Amino acid sequence: MRMPGIPDEEFIREEKIPMTKEEIRVLALSKAKLFEGAKFIDVGSGTGSVTVEASLFVGEKGKVWAIEKEKEAVQLTRKNVEKFGLKNVIIIEGEAPEALDHINETVDAIFIGGTERLEEIIVTADKKLKKGGRIVIDAILLETVTKALSVLNQLNYKTEVVEVIVAKGMKTSKGYAMISRNPIFIVYGEKQ
Repeated sequence: MRMPGIPDEEFIREEKIPMTKEEIRVLALSKAKLFEGAKFIDVGSGTGSVTVEASLFVGEKGKVWAIEKEKEAVQLTRKNVEKFGLKNVIIIEGEAPEALDHINETVDAIFIGGTERLEEIIVTADKKLKKGGRIVIDAILLETVTKALSVLNQLNYKTEVVEVIVAKGMKTSKGYAMISRNPIFIVYGEKQ
């Protein structure tokens, strides 16, 4: 098992395909409370950074499903899974929530990246989640946070939200300047 926090530059990247950045991945996966042997779904895998981190964390006895609707992103997720030599990842090309129907197991945690059909995805994801399992959602918009909390609370989840603001040092000719990234909200809920 490898510790979480793979540097962003270790991933194969493409400009137009989104990636959950290193610090956000670490926090989001900590909220998912993964363990060796856990089953995990990454909805909207993008580059596959969350899929890769989760796969390494759950180990060979665990299983990770990566769901992605964009063909280029599916290929990029596949490239990163292959780069890290992962054998416990199943990539599903399709749009959630319908793509969740391809998973016939209950899981321990589900990560949902930015999405247009959030309410439908949460309701469908709930049916795949074990009691005590977690849904973790990252968002940049307040409206997404409000929607996520509303749906999770209607489903009787124990919920919390965290705002994360990360600044990374950039070396200049006179020293280091801190360059701030967009604030990210991490919404998570535990199934009661």
